[in-house]
Amino acid sequence: MEGSNMMSNKERMYLRSFVEISKALGSTLAVSEIMDIIVRQITEVMGLKGATIRLVNPRTKTLELMAAVGVSEKYLHKGPVDMDRSISEALSGRPVAIYDATTDPRIQYPQEAKEEGIATMVAIPMLSKGQVIGVMRLLTSEPREFTMEEVDFACAVAEIGAQAIANAQMYEARIRELNFLKGLLEVSKAINSALDVKKVLQLLVKTATTALDIKAAAVRLLDEKRQQLELVASYGLSDRYITKGPVGTDRSITEAMTGKAVSVYDVARDPTATYPKEMAEEGIKSILSVPISLKGKVIGVMRLYTSEPRDFSDDEITFMSSLAEQAALAMENARLYQKLKGEYEELMGDLYRFTGFTRGI
Repeated sequence: MEGSNMMSNKERMYLRSFVEISKALGSTLAVSEIMDIIVRQITEVMGLKGATIRLVNPRTKTLELMAAVGVSEKYLHKGPVDMDRSISEALSGRPVAIYDATTDPRIQYPQEAKEEGIATMVAIPMLSKGQVIGVMRLLTSEPREFTMEEVDFACAVAEIGAQAIANAQMYEARIRELNFLKGLLEVSKAINSALDVKKVLQLLVKTATTALDIKAAAVRLLDEKRQQLELVASYGLSDRYITKGPVGTDRSITEAMTGKAVSVYDVARDPTATYPKEMAEEGIKSILSVPISLKGKVIGVMRLYTSEPRDFSDDEITFMSSLAEQAALAMENARLYQKLKGEYEELMGDLYRFTGFTRGI
């Protein structure tokens, strides 16, 4: 009786590992680091082939791969897993074990699993505040019956991992908001202290790139005479890409010129995208186009470019729209300055002519 109440060696190991994982998760507020810690630690502790984490994208309601260890790039990018029944069952909030991943009808890609050398899979829901935010998958190279003790341990790791991810996401969101505000303040100061539109627009594209941590940004304004969008400022783009040719036929630009922000998640799969070859060579994956409007009329487009596929959030689109408004304000200030300057010069010319005339009397 006394021996049955004692903790087994495996239970002791799992408890020690759980404490170590908890400490590691508490040492960082970077979402990517947290997920990397989880998949590496649980693979090592449980003697797995590998592990993956996919999180639910709240905007698209799809699962996105966020971390993986022990599996090839080919397997990871075999295709979407939303239709996989083991995943969908895990999203309902309960763990799902698949003893033979190569024959079980619930598995979406059995042939790919066989080629990868995956035998058994366990899908563990990741819950934060009672809501499933993602799925952690445990993978073995030999068929394996997971014990309740092992599943409980994996669920406990997934739960603390999900909470750490949620906290880190909240922290990163606050940092982004702070960067947005700093960026807007910097651009506003530039507008108030300078009347050189090109300088302000150059600061604007640099601010957008650094605040959103993206590859590049550019501003194109409409040349009404030529009915063509002309590049007036860019940051992070190569000269070769900048000089590739006109962009007026690009769908995202033509839609943005109607007054709405347009996001292209994967330019390689967008049949209406112009210059797909040049985009691939430049390393561009996603594009956001935001209209620049002045007095209700769209006069240009600000474009953001990323080096990884990205679904821009509402906050990011709002930030970019605010920067576009600042760009329009800078151009209006410069226009008014030039108008006042012209009127002043004309007035002074009249005055000089008048005083010259009176002196001659």
